[in-house]
Amino acid sequence: MRKMMKKWFSLILAGSVLVSLAPVDTSADSAKVDVWVENSLKTVYRGSILPQNSTRSISVVSARNEYESAQIALRSEAAFTISGVEFSDLESAVGDRMDSSNLRYHFAEYELIDTVKANAFNPDRVGDLIYPPSAIPDPLSNEPSAEVAANSTQPVLITNYVPSGATPGIYDGIITVKTTIGDYTVPISVEVGSAEIPRTSDSRFVNYQWAMTNGFTWDGFSWDGSPEPTYDTGENYYGVEMYSDEWFALLDRFAGVMTEYRQNMIWIRTDLLLQAGGTYLSAFTDGIPENIDWSFFDRYVQTFIDQGVDHFANTHLIHALNYMPAAEKPGDSWNAGMPESLPVTDKFLENYMTALHDHLKSKGWLNEDSFTWYQHIRDEPTSEKDRNYWTYIASKLKQIVPDFKTMDADPNGVLMNDITKPYVDVWVPLTPAFHEKKTLYKAEQAAGKDLWAYTCDLNQPPWLNRFWTQPTLTGRLLFWNLNQDGVQGHLHWAWNAWYVGSYIGDSTIVYPDKKNMTVKSSLRYEAQRDGLEDYELLDIVKRTDPALAKRIADSAVSPADPRKYTLDPAYIKTLHDYLVRAASGGQAGEVPQPVSPYDGQEMPMSYMTDNTSGDIRFSGNWSTRNRQFAYLGGVSSTSVAGDYAEYTFSGSGVDVVIEKNDGAGRFSVSVDGSEPVILDAYEKVQHDYFTIYSKRGLAPGKHTIKVENLGNTDLSIDAFRVHMYEGQKLYDASLKSLAISDIPSFSFNSGVTDYQILVPGSINTISITAALTDAAGTLAIGAKRVDSGTTYKVDIPIGKSKLVLLSTASDGETLKRYTLNFLKGNKNEPEVNVARDASGITASAVRPGDGGIAYGPQKMIDGSYGTMYASWQEYMSTHPLPHEIVLSWDKPKAFNTIVMATSSGLIQGITDIDVQVSKDGINWETVAQRVPFIWKSNKDDGVMEYTYANIPAVSGALKMRIQINEAYYTWWNMYAVYELELYQLPDNGELGSAAIDLPGLQRELSDYIASGDVKGPLVKQLQNKLRQAGHHYDKDSVKQAVKQLNDFIEHIRKDDKHASQQAKTKLTADAQDLIISWSQDGRFPK
Repeated sequence: MRKMMKKWFSLILAGSVLVSLAPVDTSADSAKVDVWVENSLKTVYRGSILPQNSTRSISVVSARNEYESAQIALRSEAAFTISGVEFSDLESAVGDRMDSSNLRYHFAEYELIDTVKANAFNPDRVGDLIYPPSAIPDPLSNEPSAEVAANSTQPVLITNYVPSGATPGIYDGIITVKTTIGDYTVPISVEVGSAEIPRTSDSRFVNYQWAMTNGFTWDGFSWDGSPEPTYDTGENYYGVEMYSDEWFALLDRFAGVMTEYRQNMIWIRTDLLLQAGGTYLSAFTDGIPENIDWSFFDRYVQTFIDQGVDHFANTHLIHALNYMPAAEKPGDSWNAGMPESLPVTDKFLENYMTALHDHLKSKGWLNEDSFTWYQHIRDEPTSEKDRNYWTYIASKLKQIVPDFKTMDADPNGVLMNDITKPYVDVWVPLTPAFHEKKTLYKAEQAAGKDLWAYTCDLNQPPWLNRFWTQPTLTGRLLFWNLNQDGVQGHLHWAWNAWYVGSYIGDSTIVYPDKKNMTVKSSLRYEAQRDGLEDYELLDIVKRTDPALAKRIADSAVSPADPRKYTLDPAYIKTLHDYLVRAASGGQAGEVPQPVSPYDGQEMPMSYMTDNTSGDIRFSGNWSTRNRQFAYLGGVSSTSVAGDYAEYTFSGSGVDVVIEKNDGAGRFSVSVDGSEPVILDAYEKVQHDYFTIYSKRGLAPGKHTIKVENLGNTDLSIDAFRVHMYEGQKLYDASLKSLAISDIPSFSFNSGVTDYQILVPGSINTISITAALTDAAGTLAIGAKRVDSGTTYKVDIPIGKSKLVLLSTASDGETLKRYTLNFLKGNKNEPEVNVARDASGITASAVRPGDGGIAYGPQKMIDGSYGTMYASWQEYMSTHPLPHEIVLSWDKPKAFNTIVMATSSGLIQGITDIDVQVSKDGINWETVAQRVPFIWKSNKDDGVMEYTYANIPAVSGALKMRIQINEAYYTWWNMYAVYELELYQLPDNGELGSAAIDLPGLQRELSDYIASGDVKGPLVKQLQNKLRQAGHHYDKDSVKQAVKQLNDFIEHIRKDDKHASQQAKTKLTADAQDLIISWSQDGRFPK
């Protein structure tokens, strides 16, 4: 029986035994070190400081044969050295003991000096750092000590291993961090469950990562002995000769690390191993060569077998098949039917695969010996031609080596074809393709095929992956999602592809360590192993209680959309601990509820609101930013100290949901005027929909929460979540449905209240059918009361217009205002589209070299939706947004509307701009800031999307500068505009209702006073504000008039006693409309 060493086999990990459990003196003459404990998934920055409610001990719940980690963070005003970390044995109350050797430590690193070595495949990247200096730590040092700079935080990853067969119980011990300015003790407690993680070699889940050892993809392959460049890891990074004893010793350490981190499948470059013995694949076209030297192949495979690997894949056949005769390559005729035979190709396959199979049989390395062999054909087929060739080769393989499993990474699901399906043994779709075609893949799995998934640089955030540009926890939760869907294996293309550069973590998950002749692990690698262990625990629970396993997994990752998941490291630990106890057969109780749920996760007795409701009061310079994965698709943002948002609600608790990003900073939260709680929204990697504050236990009734920005840093509020009290009734004023005739692109979401609709010029009248969620409520469209579910017709004029739908719940107070903004008359023709008349256009991110022929900025104004401007991808990496686009005209131009067109808007669309104009060609004036553009499609399907934005009327412009503040660009590291259009269109205001003016607002207030909807001291306050607004407006002091209207709105919002909800909503909305009207007045100062 093969045996695996499970404890720290190959990584050089520092640690020694502490012989005394007595407290250690932490005093130091020179300085004090702040020491605290963080979750292993939480990013600790160099600038992280001691939290207000810090933790000083480590508490771990672990299955047997499981690794669990935590971080100790240290910081001081003075520079110091951590000279080592010592561990005591861990002992239970009944005397059971776990040896201190099961504990290890690593210092997290923020940069490495290792670079891409000289190679023939990526010469432009030679010298690039594999892990450039970063705010985010990832590599884990194998050194026993670390220098820590003054006012810099050093995280130390502490990992505990619970051996197989350990006695369940609670074990306690002491960790001592030894420094040059004092020694610091951290207690550790490990609760060991009876559940046991299976050995890597016994796992039913296949974890497969391609490793760069004696070559990588095609490098070094020689068909007939002709010299070809190769790239050997041992020679380039460790200074050992390929295939020497030292080289194989290094390979053994690599293999030990892989299996320790639960990798049980390896890719074999059989071609290179045979070449080393003098046999080239061209020899197999004539027959099976005599006296094949398999010694290098055997030693390579045996090295991995000795470490517990039992799944092997032979490298892709396409590299040899490229040398087959041209007449035997696939062509258009193959679409009608594949050939019955290809003489040279068939002979090569027969000879080569038979020789390999016979040798494996002689070694006892086939399926009957508990090994599984797989055969790659072509990596990532994408075309019909690729599929036809793949199908033919696979059909031949099933005849020659039926016990080899055919497989290949399939990014778009092109192999999911009735002709190809019989020859696929292992389905390996990219995760987005799997979720798009899940029903088809699950049917194949039900029919007996293996179902895996793969990730690479195409699975951009928020898809679960292992990039260092996304939260570390995503690499762990990936395996929760795979377990949810019953996926049996996972492929990633690169364990250590150091010769291609960093690729933000896609190309490597370990780092070179020549000094210790091994590799450095990474925080991402640790998280991946945790996820693989979680997968096994979920499988254990599934065997006895599949419904419970589903509830646990669904609590972390949305089963409907795996791009939505918890971002809370503490909650993942809570679920893991619960999972261990459930897998151990104990009474674990109910699945813990999240504090920071993902978008769409059910939270009983709660409701949410954001800026679209009109219920939040924003004070200061706030703007709306589009976010695909925010609540209802947007956040409200400010970067001005002192700006705040207030929200009055009825309930017993409230949460603050924000966006964390690298421009954010500290802000405060207070409820009902209480002492503010100071929080920090900074995160180098963006976190959408993150619950950062939660207050429970409020007295039933009305409360006010205030969120205030404390610095000139970004504060982006996504939503507030209100927790209801027992017996509280929630009235819903939302629309259940809304349909618009002749506008097929319109899509309704009851939570979204503002829509932009482009109306074709041929459509003069549209029909609107709206239905209330609350059947006993009321509905008004424009100024007309209509019954729920009936159809309302409205004429749409040329230009810009809007239609307001006001729905009221059956309580008569809860209201919701929906606004339909229409644009009609945007003809992309010269003299109509002002951009088409531009004499010049430039862009800061223009691609060099092609003179703009392919993707230059002039493509935005050429009138064709088949061409595009695409930003330079390398520029995006070195020049972060904002970028610029500048248009110039020979004659002054006027416009008030911007239309953009692109395909795949959620992948490559511009989302936020500032607009500046120059009337003399030299001086610039900002006319609009933070102008949002909304996109809907995340499919790479070439279907054009159109979106528009209204801006204040511009006239006399000789130049326009668009400052691109934000864009969707991470998928391809670029943004794109197919057409940029500018129009001067009439503004028709609100349809179905007379435009509001000050006398109209005064009459409306008088009506509400007469009906008793406005009363008490509020009457005179509001009348006075409108009177002052009129006085200032008549004196041409429009800015002061607008201030009076803002005060009018503030009086309404603050008074909960003297105005009905209906009066508050209508008066506020009309006052806001009047402000907009006055703000567009030519007399209003910019």
